[in-house]
Amino acid sequence: MFIDDDEGTDDALITHQTLIDTQERLGALLDLMPTGLIIHQMQGILFANQQALFLLNQSENTLVGKHILDFVNDEIRNDCSNSFINSFSQDTPVQFPQIKLTTYHDQPRYIKVTAGRLPWEGTTVIQLLLEDVTELKLKADELENLTFHDVLTGTYNRRYFIERAEHLIADALHEKRPFSLLIFDVDWFKAVNDTHGHLAGDAALKTIVDVWHANTRQNKEGKRAEDGTLARIGGEEFAIFLPGVSLEDAKKVAERIRESIAKETISFEEINFNITASFGVTTLLEDDRKLDDLIRRADIALYRAKENGRNRVESL
Repeated sequence: MFIDDDEGTDDALITHQTLIDTQERLGALLDLMPTGLIIHQMQGILFANQQALFLLNQSENTLVGKHILDFVNDEIRNDCSNSFINSFSQDTPVQFPQIKLTTYHDQPRYIKVTAGRLPWEGTTVIQLLLEDVTELKLKADELENLTFHDVLTGTYNRRYFIERAEHLIADALHEKRPFSLLIFDVDWFKAVNDTHGHLAGDAALKTIVDVWHANTRQNKEGKRAEDGTLARIGGEEFAIFLPGVSLEDAKKVAERIRESIAKETISFEEINFNITASFGVTTLLEDDRKLDDLIRRADIALYRAKENGRNRVESL
């Protein structure tokens, strides 16, 4: 007996169309999400909603097939790669390191990425949730800058100096490596303020920071911080800590900075004047246990420099 299966064919067509309609509605719903969503297989991206395309500054045609690691800078690529691989085998969400996107020319964007395993049409993929945390990151950076930087000169402040130096001293003691400290201040600074005014004095303090950057391998972006760090720890008093630097080499650094400060002519409005600085230098000893031990000796050496005529380096 012949059976007409047109009805079954029609049902299949209806089911297929329903599936297409459902996927389209789901896609439209995902595009309304304020969070970026990416469906990612091991080899590359399968799907991205509109917010993800916006954050990555991509179109659907250019993004599909790429890899999320294509948007990661070299500094965190290995960590992000490990997070990516782990997310395919873990049942709990995996948090990526914060990713800095440079796909926008005006300013970088920072995104928080969370990955989770997801069944997808018979294969295992992961879904990546992309949250724009740029505003939070910039506010956090601003707060950190205010917390650890001197407002007038832009260099590090006393709080940063103490916290960082104590950490580096503990490392130096543990690893038996040298660590040296320089403390210096401007000679006759009160006379500068009295003669030229407090704004001229402020210009002098700023000049010291400029001289430091011009005469060391540490640049204004804070790179190569292992070559030494400058901090303003008092009114006209500064400190430099030098991890991995012996006393003799620290004295050479101090002498170079002292000479450069003395040679620098400070221009403020229509006034030109010069300043000098006195330095006290010390290094970490075997019996030292904390930063105060070094500060005490550096202060004694600085006092000697003042007593012996100023504009000189003394060590202890």
